[in-house]
Amino acid sequence: MKVILINNQDKAKLNLNIMEKVITYISNKFNRSQNYELNVVFVEKEEIGRLNKKYRNVDRETDVLSFSYVENNSELTFKRDANEFGYKSGHFTVGEIIICPEVAEDNAYKEKENWNSELEIILLATHGILHIYGYDHEGREDRIEMNGIQENILNDARSVFKI
Repeated sequence: MKVILINNQDKAKLNLNIMEKVITYISNKFNRSQNYELNVVFVEKEEIGRLNKKYRNVDRETDVLSFSYVENNSELTFKRDANEFGYKSGHFTVGEIIICPEVAEDNAYKEKENWNSELEIILLATHGILHIYGYDHEGREDRIEMNGIQENILNDARSVFKI
């Protein structure tokens, strides 16, 4: 899968090269086709707060938002158009993950030893990818399953990339 990183923030320094490699590695666990794309957009606190209010009706900043184009969700009124575009162009965008590095840095600071904002962002990207492919954490069992998968994928990526 092709991963496209878009950095629309300048508050946090990001190593986009390693991020792209690791996120591509993780996303390829779900789909290896080069005809599929995943957009990961980095934004500032104000922007993610605005998006969180608009799309989730939650009036606060958050660390990550995911928008899936592969789920069967009637609220995604553009899904039919996206499928038609994908069919004609030979490319299909599976989703968008919006990450706020500022919030990720705050989260990383509260985490355990041997943790940093880069790992936190990779965790958030993994979390977003799982949502794009239909995983959820609303119920207790779903949360346990999603957290387990997320932890396994992250541990694998850390081992492969020595991060």
